[in-house]
Amino acid sequence: MKKKMPLRLLVLCLSVALIPVLIFSAAMQCYTVRIEKEDMQRRIDSNLNTSNQGLEMLFEKYTTILYDLCTNEEILSMVKCINAAGNVMDENIRMLRYRLGDICDRYDGIEGIMISLTDGKTVYYDGLNSSSVSSPWIEKMGIPEVKKGDVYRGISEPVIDNDKEVYIFQIARNLSGYGDGSKNRAVAALSINEEQICGVLNSDKGRRQSYLLEGDIVMSAQLKADIGHDYLDLMDLKTNRYTCFTNKINGFTICNIQPIKSYKKLIHIQYLILGIIVLFSMFIVLIMVYLVSKPYLKAVDDYVEAMSRVENGDFTVPTWKSKRTFPEMLRIEKGFQDMIICIESQIKQGKQASQEQRRAAATTLEAQIAPHFLYNALDMINWKAIENEQYDISEMLGILGDILRYSVKNIDDMTTLRTEFKWLENYIWLGNAELNKKTKLKLKVPEELMELKIHKLLLQPFVENAMKYAFLKKGGDDILMVGVGLAGSQIHITIEDNGRGIDARLLRKLNDETADMGEHVGIANVRKRLKLYYGEEAVVYFESIPDSYTRIHLFIPLRTEMQING
Repeated sequence: MKKKMPLRLLVLCLSVALIPVLIFSAAMQCYTVRIEKEDMQRRIDSNLNTSNQGLEMLFEKYTTILYDLCTNEEILSMVKCINAAGNVMDENIRMLRYRLGDICDRYDGIEGIMISLTDGKTVYYDGLNSSSVSSPWIEKMGIPEVKKGDVYRGISEPVIDNDKEVYIFQIARNLSGYGDGSKNRAVAALSINEEQICGVLNSDKGRRQSYLLEGDIVMSAQLKADIGHDYLDLMDLKTNRYTCFTNKINGFTICNIQPIKSYKKLIHIQYLILGIIVLFSMFIVLIMVYLVSKPYLKAVDDYVEAMSRVENGDFTVPTWKSKRTFPEMLRIEKGFQDMIICIESQIKQGKQASQEQRRAAATTLEAQIAPHFLYNALDMINWKAIENEQYDISEMLGILGDILRYSVKNIDDMTTLRTEFKWLENYIWLGNAELNKKTKLKLKVPEELMELKIHKLLLQPFVENAMKYAFLKKGGDDILMVGVGLAGSQIHITIEDNGRGIDARLLRKLNDETADMGEHVGIANVRKRLKLYYGEEAVVYFESIPDSYTRIHLFIPLRTEMQING
């Protein structure tokens, strides 16, 4: 027990001291995680916004070039002449090819231009092969259908340029005068190298990575092998976070790829720092708790040792070697020393009381001779009265003998109300004979309460006082009425007479437990016996109206041993 208590105390103090540290650390950790999440979201939003602006600027550049081409008067005139010439090769075709080649050479990223004429023929320039006569890819790629404005299309299949795969984006537009309302439309299309778009989406030296999607299909990516695949199949949610934004102008979706490795690493570092803080705090708090609690624990060990000595019967007052610096310890030590002195005194008193009790028991045995002598003398007188035919005297002697036996034998015993009332009837009969009175005893007691138990002779002093004082100089019948009832967990006994009553000053004195009762010794003794038997639960009080009545109320706890039978 001595070893376990300090350990439990240290653990308890350590736990209590660490609670604020843990709460603060957990709050800081949650705050840091929230800040990191917000920072990541800001980076994602910034990346998407930058990528979207770059893409719009890039497409705006090429749509401007395409618009200039589609509205150029010279080119429109050439297209008109070519359409009019039919299948005849003329100078206008050569001039148009030259102009298309000039545009390809002048602007980076344009790998080819093709114009689809109204009769289905095409005029193109292949920038990858620097040819306007033959191309392995430009005519196969074709031109998307254009209804109005600019049309954007990504090509998921690469074209081969000197054994190198090149991915193409197309922007197509109707030539002015050959658009809406015409059955056959002349359409121009720019073929743009996907690297131009990839460079816009994945800038900042690799810190920003994105896919360009058409639907769910990847059309532009840093890793060219990803192009043409469903981006959902390429997602790696363990290492990246994917956020998409659709551009309403061109219809493409930008998917930002945000690596979360650095974020997770930062979180792990935060947890590591939190662990270090907690361990360091535990170490510091443990040392502080130990230093603070050591004197207290030493004092507790001393107190336990002193209690063990007392338990083994050693009542010598302990003197501790060192003075405690804590007022609480000093108070405990003083109280402990006072307690030992008090216990030792109580034990001595107990021994003395035991010796006195043994002497009293011997004295009682000796005193029993006198009652036996008195009983024998009463029997002798009784027989003499019978021989002389003095039967009234014989009856009085018999009742007196019964009263003496009842009152002398085991005065502290319990008895039933029925027995106590029987004894009271005998006592009143004998008192009437002595005082030449005719006092009547009336009982108002339910039959089921007759077996309740009380201590013997509790009611006799009140009856005796009533017979001696209540009926002096009073005419009419002298009546004593005793009632019994239950008041919660108490027996309520009332003793009422129709005598001359009690004056107010005496009534106050009778109801004052601390007052000197003078000649009313019997009532004082009853009060002492009640306190001895029942403690503060027992109550006696008097009420009276002069020339009318006196009523005594006696409340006794209804204990287990006094319960109604049955």
